[in-house]
Amino acid sequence: MPSDSGADGDGDDADADVASDNGLSKRTLVRLLVGFGIGIPILVEGLTFLGLLHDQFGSGEDAESTATTTDTPERAVDVGDDFLPETDREETLQSAVLRERSGDRWPLSLTVDVHNTGNTDYEFQLLTLHLDDGRTVGGRTSTDRLAPGERRTITAEWSIPAGATPRAVDTVALVYGDDVETIERRADLAKIPVRGG
Repeated sequence: MPSDSGADGDGDDADADVASDNGLSKRTLVRLLVGFGIGIPILVEGLTFLGLLHDQFGSGEDAESTATTTDTPERAVDVGDDFLPETDREETLQSAVLRERSGDRWPLSLTVDVHNTGNTDYEFQLLTLHLDDGRTVGGRTSTDRLAPGERRTITAEWSIPAGATPRAVDTVALVYGDDVETIERRADLAKIPVRGG
């Protein structure tokens, strides 16, 4: 008499492969659920990891852009430097002299050699002086209008409180043409040594 155990085992396998009411076998349904259960967390972790890598290293363009905007501090003008390098004229600081006096005011003078190397008239002005403590000292020294090729040296003078440090000076350039182009800039000054007398 044949054993029933083999028949029963074959029946269980057959039942596992029998399609459910919606057209999927139980075995296929279990495989899909296990796949989703493992695959979705792996996908989420992978996307998170890629996002962290992007935030940490970024793209080459982003890094270069950041370096351009944050790693280039404003240039301080020293003797021999041009006040307005963005113009095609020359405004060269020839000397900067701060004298220590016995009173409560010290004289400061800036001498600038201005050469109109452009093909239209030009004017350069030194205006308000800014001190390191936030105070300002007014003033205005101008080349007046220079013809193309003309050169003029001007000396601006301010009387500042004793012990104060000059930090910046307001400059204005006027480029004459069909219209007058005005270029304004607060130029930071390099450290000016104090001289006696």
